[in-house]
Amino acid sequence: GSGHDDHSVVSGRGWKEYVLFGTGAIESDYDAPFTKKLLRQHVPDAVTLAQEGGGEVIFSRLSPRTHIKPHCGPTNLRWTAHLGLVIPKSKSDCRIRVGNEWKSWSAGKILLFDDSFEHEVRNDTDEERVVLLIRLWHPELTLRT
Repeated sequence: GSGHDDHSVVSGRGWKEYVLFGTGAIESDYDAPFTKKLLRQHVPDAVTLAQEGGGEVIFSRLSPRTHIKPHCGPTNLRWTAHLGLVIPKSKSDCRIRVGNEWKSWSAGKILLFDDSFEHEVRNDTDEERVVLLIRLWHPELTLRT
């Protein structure tokens, strides 16, 4: 999973997630029909990965004044993409560190990273941050039959 149930890594006002595909998802299209349709059309492998238990596709909301402490994802078989949806104006105060590098989100842009590296997120603003989080197979993996 994405860690949304692991409150030990979160300090501040909160981190909320809504699962579209993956463990905890509602098995219908009533909750986000347009978004789910677009995801099935444009990133079908990510949807399949989530449905088979290898990741998830979620809306991730980080409240103002919240810190997700340093942690690592469980595997390097996948990458994580964040599509910026609602991004605070002060990008330098809302950012993610992956390894030794700090990055910021931009609305409508993808931020791609390997979450098996240590990462943390800080939202030191008075605004919420919302991204569409998508797990993708690592691009250097090959299918063997």
